Amino acid sequence: MFLKVRIFIYLFLFLVLFNSCTDSHKYSIDPAFSDYLQRFENEAASRGRQLDPKSSGLIIEFGALANNDAGLTHYETPIRIQIDKTYWDDITLSANADLMKENLIFHELGHGLLGRDHLNTTLENGDWKSIMCGGTTVNNRPWNVNYRGVRRNYYVDELFNPNIANPSFSSMILPVDTTGYNPIYQLNFNNSQEKSWPIVDDAQHTTSLDNGRFKFQSKIDAYYIAFATLTGPINISSNFSYELTFFYPTGNATNFYGLAFGPPDASASTNKSAEYFSVNNNQKMQMGNRSCYSFFTELSEPAIFTSGTNKLKVFKIGTFIYYFINNTYCYMSEITATNNLTIFGFIVPPQSTLWLDNFVIAQNSKTNVSARIKQNIQVGFDMQIIDKFIPDKVKAN
Repeated sequence: MFLKVRIFIYLFLFLVLFNSCTDSHKYSIDPAFSDYLQRFENEAASRGRQLDPKSSGLIIEFGALANNDAGLTHYETPIRIQIDKTYWDDITLSANADLMKENLIFHELGHGLLGRDHLNTTLENGDWKSIMCGGTTVNNRPWNVNYRGVRRNYYVDELFNPNIANPSFSSMILPVDTTGYNPIYQLNFNNSQEKSWPIVDDAQHTTSLDNGRFKFQSKIDAYYIAFATLTGPINISSNFSYELTFFYPTGNATNFYGLAFGPPDASASTNKSAEYFSVNNNQKMQMGNRSCYSFFTELSEPAIFTSGTNKLKVFKIGTFIYYFINNTYCYMSEITATNNLTIFGFIVPPQSTLWLDNFVIAQNSKTNVSARIKQNIQVGFDMQIIDKFIPDKVKAN
């Protein structure tokens, strides 16, 4: 009897050890993540790092995560990564879904397969230094990373080599020539004869001319976008500048206001593909495209006047947008829009009063825009209510 018991115990221990060894090499990847894992392995291989999670074991699965987490890495054997299902489904609906998903999976694999910890330092221009940012919040800043174009290339390089040199896009030396831009359309709001947005007073908003400025008073709990639609001279290959001066001295300091521009969207009256560039009186700046899930990133900008009097200006040169606040260069980023740019307008916060002045669209003199073309520009003005114009922030990693 004693011998049988010992044999049973040995057999039980053997099965436990056998199952433990088997489980430690478990490889289970939800199909939703397999392409992103393969991309990660390819990026590693191109940098001389051979990863073999099929042999070593890895689990990536959906979960219902708490604490506003988008992803969570469990340091188990094998490594187990959970991705919040609701968040994944939400970002699937946006234009930048693929890169947002890649960013999220690469971040978690950075923890699980590369042994990277969170890194919450910034580059010279204010961008996060790494997609490994996360964990404890820094100055209440959201974790949005502008993970696109040249930035995507840098962030993947940095993921595999944290000692990489700072990228050229992070320099605060303006890399392009912004001189020689001449107005093709402008509004100074000096008199009622000047064609502009309509002067109205209704249940949702009131507009008026006030000492040479356009005054917009919102009466609703949603963002407005007011835009002018220009026919003709500006196509997607054009270089141009667009500027507008804002007066928002008494509103909520956390409210964002600013420029909106881009192609008209025939399928939606609220122009969901518009680029935007916004600031608030807490010296925060955001930029993005309405077809994307959220703003690309948020920066702290000392060039913003807390008095609420700020001139915002963008130059679209080549495939990049260069952002200026009160004539100070602040940032550069690729343009998202791919169609002709005919919408130029502004964003009004909920329940707010905003004054505007010096609406100017200009093109470089090298484009030889003639006086006749300027005279033939047709402009239509409109206003739309936009629910949740500023989308939710990206979740934590």
